[in-house]
Parts: sequence; structure tokens; C-alpha cells
Amino acid sequence: MRRLELEFADDVRKLAERINEALGLGLDLGKVAFIRSRGSKGKAIARALALPSQWRFVLKPQVIYVVEVLSEKFDSMSCLDKMEVVLHELLHIPKSMSGGLRGHNYSEFRRIKKYRKALQELCLSVDREDWKGQS
Repeated sequence: MRRLELEFADDVRKLAERINEALGLGLDLGKVAFIRSRGSKGKAIARALALPSQWRFVLKPQVIYVVEVLSEKFDSMSCLDKMEVVLHELLHIPKSMSGGLRGHNYSEFRRIKKYRKALQELCLSVDREDWKGQS
């Protein structure tokens, strides 16, 4: 039986910070934990999770959200594809950072492709040390 393994994903955090700054998303990423999982049976490439207030109280009150990437799918993606996935997950988080999540009916999800050029430019500036996988 495969066991789920988790680790902090500093490379994903760095990508998220660059995206947040370049696109002016206005998120406080200090309230978001970025993790990588291995051995997940999920079909997703990544997911955004909101921690219930009780968990935040008991564990780490400053962390409200978790962005998880599934290593088996995410790590081998191109830089541009990774950027699009991370942007997608960040769009689930409202600017108010209130603990809720936006659904896919949020208008910005329909406009993700408009950010493609900006994300391509970010990929050109990303230091290869900042992310795992291949370009």
C-alpha cells in the first residue's frame, strides 16, 4: 500500500510570490502554506484548501490556506504549465483572505488565458533553482 508523503514546497511558494506580484493579485501569501504530496491517488494536479477556524486556532493561526501540488503530476510539467496551475489555485483564494474559497464560477477563471503572456515572461526570468522539473 502506498503511503502519502508530504513536504513543504518552497519552489511552489516562490512561483506563487512571483505570480502574485507580477499580476497584482493582492494576496498575503504569508497566510498560505505550500506543500507537495507524493503517493496521492487524487486526479487533480493541485488543490487549494481553506483551513477551518478551529484548526487555525489549534495549529497555526496565521495559516489560513494550503496549496497542495501532487508531485507525480506537477513536477514534470513545463514552467508555463506550472505557472498556470499555481495561478489557478491562487484564484480560489479571495483577496480578503477571510477563510473562504472562490468557486470556478469566479470570472477570473474564465480569463486565465489572458495572463498567459505575463506568465511566459515570468518563466523566462525564473531561476532554474526556483522550481523542480523541466522547462
